[in-house]
Amino acid sequence: RNKGMPEIVRLSEDTIPRDLLLNFQHDQIIARKFVKQGDAWIITESGEIRTWDQDKRVWVTEYLKQQIGRGGFAAGAFENGVCIGLGSMDGYLRGRTAEYANFTMLFVDDRWKRKGIGSRLFQEIAKCAREKGAKKLFLSAIPAVETIQFYLSLGCVDAEERIESYIDTPEDRCLEYKL
Repeated sequence: RNKGMPEIVRLSEDTIPRDLLLNFQHDQIIARKFVKQGDAWIITESGEIRTWDQDKRVWVTEYLKQQIGRGGFAAGAFENGVCIGLGSMDGYLRGRTAEYANFTMLFVDDRWKRKGIGSRLFQEIAKCAREKGAKKLFLSAIPAVETIQFYLSLGCVDAEERIESYIDTPEDRCLEYKL
């Protein structure tokens, strides 16, 4: 662990308390987003705000446990024992050649954004996917410009294959990351 850097820890069902995200701050303001028009993605204005209430925090915690229970992985970023970021992948490999792992979640507490935590969590989940035998990560990403630019900066590209069971919403932008 680098001095001053939050610790990245692989989580297990037993290490995820119900109140893991009790004080997690996540209000995603989507000022601009990508929208698919024909074969191209264009940027449009958006006034969408996604706020986490207590029910969402509990749901995310339970979803992480579910991912692990299905043979997947979850990782958390911790500072002084407090969760400030998390990432997860499902346990199933799919696609025409069953080489895609489903990268299901990546969130960083608003107070900790732009400090490299998201990149470190992404790399930890990529490492887990390699261990599982995956050749690529599949991401069904919300089309917020900042979100897509973040994933592109990590080396993600538009997905070669659409895996319907991995896609969260029709508006999402499907990306992949070669492992």
